[in-house]
Amino acid sequence: MTSPSRGIRVARAGLIGLGALLLGVAGGALVAGVPAGQWGAILLWLAGAVVLHDAVFAPLVLVGTRLLRRVGARVSWAPIAVVQVAMVIGAALTLVAFPGIQAQRIGARNPSVLVFPYALHLALAWAAIGVLTAAVVLVLAVRRRRRARRGLEQDRTA
Repeated sequence: MTSPSRGIRVARAGLIGLGALLLGVAGGALVAGVPAGQWGAILLWLAGAVVLHDAVFAPLVLVGTRLLRRVGARVSWAPIAVVQVAMVIGAALTLVAFPGIQAQRIGARNPSVLVFPYALHLALAWAAIGVLTAAVVLVLAVRRRRRARRGLEQDRTA
């Protein structure tokens, strides 16, 4: 195995530095903008998000990917990649929407805080992801069939 090129190492170092900078900004915003009594709840939510990601979303995406790879013998890689990206985006949106859905379920002291129907919005987002994914996969399939037909026609004329 070869070591990564200098450009890759520089890019990695830059991304790590950017991540550390963003963590510092977030930590500063937490300390400056959130009362100390709420830090525990925020840290608990962050820990829950990590557990939810690692215990639920990552395994679902892995299982979905394994199933798609089995189909991959009959389907080109592009539609599989589109479906994988859609699954990851949907999982991320679900993770972001979950606190709002949970807070609405519990009920807020101030009704103006939770003004959107988060569960409905999440369902609509998943529907949009599904429709958009199906459309892209369909376009890819049509393009692939057209290329295959052109190839057959060229073989016949040759």
